[in-house]
Amino acid sequence: MSAFAKTSMVDLIQRFLTRTRPDLLYGLTNKLDPIRSANVPVASKRDVLDLLWREEGPHAVLRIGGEIGNVTYDPLWEAAVRSATPLVFFNKWQRFEVFGHSRNRLRIEPTGKSSARFERYGIDGAIPTDPENLLMCGVMIAILEQIGCRALSCLMRLSDGNVFPLYQAGHFSVPDDSDSLVTVRWEINWRAFEARPEHADRLGKQPSVNLPSWIDAPPAPEVETAAAMMAEDAGRHWSVEELARETGQSKRSLQRRLGEVGLSFSSLVRLIRVQEACRLLKDTDMPLTVIGFCAGFSDSAHFSRDFRASVGMTPSNFRSLSLDD
Repeated sequence: MSAFAKTSMVDLIQRFLTRTRPDLLYGLTNKLDPIRSANVPVASKRDVLDLLWREEGPHAVLRIGGEIGNVTYDPLWEAAVRSATPLVFFNKWQRFEVFGHSRNRLRIEPTGKSSARFERYGIDGAIPTDPENLLMCGVMIAILEQIGCRALSCLMRLSDGNVFPLYQAGHFSVPDDSDSLVTVRWEINWRAFEARPEHADRLGKQPSVNLPSWIDAPPAPEVETAAAMMAEDAGRHWSVEELARETGQSKRSLQRRLGEVGLSFSSLVRLIRVQEACRLLKDTDMPLTVIGFCAGFSDSAHFSRDFRASVGMTPSNFRSLSLDD
């Protein structure tokens, strides 16, 4: 398989250059559209990233992640910043790397309620570079701050074994000898977490759920609330315990309410995912791989299989028919 990078990441780099060094964009590839194309050749990302590294140094590369707050809409960043907690975000990110067949991966190990260790590694012979590692470190910091981590700091080891404070009090620092940074590993800590308030969908649509037509009696309000909450973040891998807790119910009570209308928790999960996939297939130009991830499916195979079982056709066929409406 050829090496690809996520268009969303390359677009982020180009946004940063447009704001800080527009002259460096001259001669590079045309403006990328992350909604229409999920992947670009990995060389495209490395070329633009290496150019910034040579011209501006590692400090600039670390700051690229801050552009996430300026993106109007991008499915990857939208799914990330919707995360209710750091752990939810970590699970999403690692699922996305598998879903997107990324060759450079990020191992994330939570070490407590307010800290985590990160390690970059490659598969299939891939070797992540220093600029790519620092880009990813900056992106992790930016997203964690976006979802509500406060007083965040980041530590990275040096080649002599000492630890360097790469980020603190809202600012990045790099050692005089930036080559001494061991960029494949770092640790992020935060003093507090304040969940961001729920916000309207940036595509301009409130999440909605159509419960199956074979339900005879109107569902209990608890079921409607649970379904709406799942639809707010369809990309999250919900557990029945989490959903019950966040809707103020016991696990047994939620399961009983679902059973009253002939639903199980797994069938509700599938319903939410398929409906979100249908909405994105009809209303956006996102690539199928991005839609599958944003709708919460584990990988492309599960997306195709579950969608076809529920809708009676493949996602691509559904999109083609929707264009005729």
